[in-house]
Amino acid sequence: MTTARSWRGSATVFTGVARGLAGRGHAVHAFVAHPALEDGFRARGIPVTRLAIGDTGLAEAWRLRRALRGLHAAVALVDKARDVRLAALAAVFSPLRIVYCISTPSMPGDPLTRWLFRRVALTVFLTEGLERSFLERQPYLGRRPHTVIHNGVDVSLFRPDPGAGVAFRRRIGVVEGPLLVAVAALHPEKRLDWLLDAVALLNPGAPPVVICGAGAERDALAARAERLGLDLRLPGYLAPGELIGAYNAATVVVHARPDEGFPLSIAEALACGRPVLAVEGGGTPEVLGDAGVVVPRDPPRGFAVPLGELLVDPARREALGAAARRRAVERFGLERMQQRYADAVEALVSAR
Repeated sequence: MTTARSWRGSATVFTGVARGLAGRGHAVHAFVAHPALEDGFRARGIPVTRLAIGDTGLAEAWRLRRALRGLHAAVALVDKARDVRLAALAAVFSPLRIVYCISTPSMPGDPLTRWLFRRVALTVFLTEGLERSFLERQPYLGRRPHTVIHNGVDVSLFRPDPGAGVAFRRRIGVVEGPLLVAVAALHPEKRLDWLLDAVALLNPGAPPVVICGAGAERDALAARAERLGLDLRLPGYLAPGELIGAYNAATVVVHARPDEGFPLSIAEALACGRPVLAVEGGGTPEVLGDAGVVVPRDPPRGFAVPLGELLVDPARREALGAAARRRAVERFGLERMQQRYADAVEALVSAR
């Protein structure tokens, strides 16, 4: 269940988890609050129902309760703090087991959330570092069972594919020369304006920048790039098949958000064997390991200098790309994530 408004990394992860559970013989169903998520799950073959549950309240909880009882649901995987509250209210006097998959930088500590959190049967942290950080800042999360499961990507789909990279470059009109690629929704928390400021410090000669994603900041980013004298391409939201070309076209994949729990775009770039430069924070250092370059979140010059060094060092880029692919295959494969979630869910059902 997710009350997210747009299709993002957590919905992609839930799709993978649902397919893994279905492959183990479980019935799966998605409950969402908004049309974009309904369309997304349906397009990916996941049974889905849209409910009026966009807020936390007794009416919303009652709607969810009826829907869950209609399916005889045993386990609910939820995405946000709001979803925890809704599922906990809906599960009153029922044996439903709630699994909270943390995908946000922080968890509210208000009395209602803390009280309802007692209904959570298992919390899934996306990295070991985030687990430590959350438990230090909000110890009440540790009073319930918890584990770490890395998000997974399909490493047979996201893979090195030079031909796809060439085709993407032709599509955007940048056939030769260095190219920077970012994959992110065009929202303020992604710090794409900061990213443009950092790249502009390489002028004259800053490479073209491609940001793959949709969002309300599109026009503002385009105007900022023009003021900075940057060549910015905004192809919009890209399906996975198109993203493979974008990653493979990149000289360097760049990532500017410092607080993501598990940046899925970084894992996808690793699987495509691309060198990645990202700012520290959240789960990024643990995802990248020694297969990429992590720099302080400020100032922009601290990003621009190592970026410039990578752009003129093809041997280092090649070494990072090879390490990136190995790391993705060894640690972040989709099947591994699916097995871990299925084992956890089955353990909860057996315990019930």
